[in-house]
Amino acid sequence: MNNMVKKKEIKYSLLFITIVLIATWSFAFYAFSSPETVQLYVLVMLIPAIVALLLNSIRYRSFRLVLKPITTRINLKSILFSLLYPLLFIGIAAISVFIIGLAEFDKNKLSDLITQFPSIGMIIMGFILIFGEEYGWRGFLLKSLAEAKGKVFAAIVVGVVWASWHAPLVYELAKFTHMKNPLLLTVVQVGAVFVFSMPFAYSYFLSKNIFPPMLFHFIWNLYNPIVLGNIYRNQPGIMVGNMVYINGEGLAGIILGLPFLFWFLSQNKIFGKSNR
Repeated sequence: MNNMVKKKEIKYSLLFITIVLIATWSFAFYAFSSPETVQLYVLVMLIPAIVALLLNSIRYRSFRLVLKPITTRINLKSILFSLLYPLLFIGIAAISVFIIGLAEFDKNKLSDLITQFPSIGMIIMGFILIFGEEYGWRGFLLKSLAEAKGKVFAAIVVGVVWASWHAPLVYELAKFTHMKNPLLLTVVQVGAVFVFSMPFAYSYFLSKNIFPPMLFHFIWNLYNPIVLGNIYRNQPGIMVGNMVYINGEGLAGIILGLPFLFWFLSQNKIFGKSNR
């Protein structure tokens, strides 16, 4: 890729980051300005895709290229990873926090693993919202930055931006649900999002299609709250404890996610340059 094309990718990436963060933070401010509008906060998940689709339409002027993050062939490895990693991660986190005494097991909620599986309508809506994030973060920003600067640079920047995107939402939700120390929760959750952005990046790079990270995202959003608690709504899960410590998007998520982060960065320092 020549320097002019790389500069173009960087330009569009910076434009995407600026528009998405400003639009998201502005909408979050509006949503949390009144109890009547709080439930609208989930719509911010659509902003990354809306911005990415508009920018891709401008720069490509090709319907085929706009849809490439969706139509690229998917391999089995990317699907298996996206299914197994979040499930194993949540399971190991639950066992770990129980063994070290940070959480208690609520057997009365064990049935939630089966009975709380969402309806078809909720699954469809969930995937629409998740598409809103994944087309933007992985299908646009990660792809553009990887082509211009390599996989390691791309994954780190997307992790920082994705974490920053979450920050006002987590802080305002923590205040709204009366969680103790909203600022501490926000700092820890932002750190967990950054760490977790690495397996999401890996999920995308395995096939360069956004469906695997969408699947990853859906499983995480479904089972992390059921097992480890809903950190956004201050609702305990099967494992009951301080969610700042035990949640997959809390301190436990950071600690357990670090081995994969270091592995991913070390591996891609070798082959990242040749796969821009």
